[in-house]
Amino acid sequence: MDRRTFLGVIAGGLLATPLAAEAQQAGKVYRIGAIFDIPPLRPEGQGWFYDRMRELGWVYGQSFLLERRIFGDQYERIPDMAAELLRWGADVFYIPGVRSVTLVQQVTRTIPIVSVAAGDLVAAGLAASLARPGGNVTGVRTQTIQVGGKHLSLLKEVIPHLSRVTLLYSTENLQLGARYILEAEAAAKALHIQLRIVPIQRAEEFEAGFAGSRHERAQAIVLSRSAILTTYIKNVTALALKHRLPTISDLPQLVTEGGLMAYGVSWADMFRLAADIIDKIFRGAKASEIPILQPTTFSLAINLKTAKALGLTIPPSLLQRADQVIE
Repeated sequence: MDRRTFLGVIAGGLLATPLAAEAQQAGKVYRIGAIFDIPPLRPEGQGWFYDRMRELGWVYGQSFLLERRIFGDQYERIPDMAAELLRWGADVFYIPGVRSVTLVQQVTRTIPIVSVAAGDLVAAGLAASLARPGGNVTGVRTQTIQVGGKHLSLLKEVIPHLSRVTLLYSTENLQLGARYILEAEAAAKALHIQLRIVPIQRAEEFEAGFAGSRHERAQAIVLSRSAILTTYIKNVTALALKHRLPTISDLPQLVTEGGLMAYGVSWADMFRLAADIIDKIFRGAKASEIPILQPTTFSLAINLKTAKALGLTIPPSLLQRADQVIE
């Protein structure tokens, strides 16, 4: 069953906009060049982003188009993909993360870039400030760093005797990874948990990471969000069940693919806020002047089928707090 709390509109003044027809150039169909690590979960034209665009007066296939390219974990392909989308006539780029933005900027520093699920764009040198980015990059940042401690506390609720946990993190974003680890280490100390940190550079290293965790008598796995995780999510959840290790991440797909829990900012909010930003760009606003936004709604998902397979009982109090429960 799916029990989601109402996702309130966050962006305040962002939502007070005129009708699209009044701001849109006569007859122009705006073009969004999307470069993502994984294919869309729903058919093109469906989902939170498109729902919000319709609310704002934009109809997919009529007043705007979206052309998507998928890079998986092959970041080196991004500049060529961006160049191809520029030739297609992209009016704005719509991409995830920080590293992807850096690579697209190798191709253009004038076409607006909207980054969704971004880390710290300011710390990465891609924006001057949250309120006034100053360049061609803006977007929606996530509080990935701050959920490191929450992931451990949630695991502790499910496994009261929890004392050994492995944290698998990708080295693709060292800045974000290092800060996430610091947060997790502080929580582990407070919760009296021995935290083993294992870097992952290639997909095949997940097998060794899980096998090593089992050998070291880890009782659960924390997975830091990354392109390599989203690309190989099915392999990762299969390994988790094979080694009988509960997993948690802030990636919602982890739970739908068979992981135990996911906790992080609401992805519905995140994609809707990205639509708000692109709407403003279509209406003539400059990316340099559009504030970088951050969702304030968090979501918890639990897979009861996986819990049963692992012999775990989810406390009723935790189930009551869940926004999504898969049975």
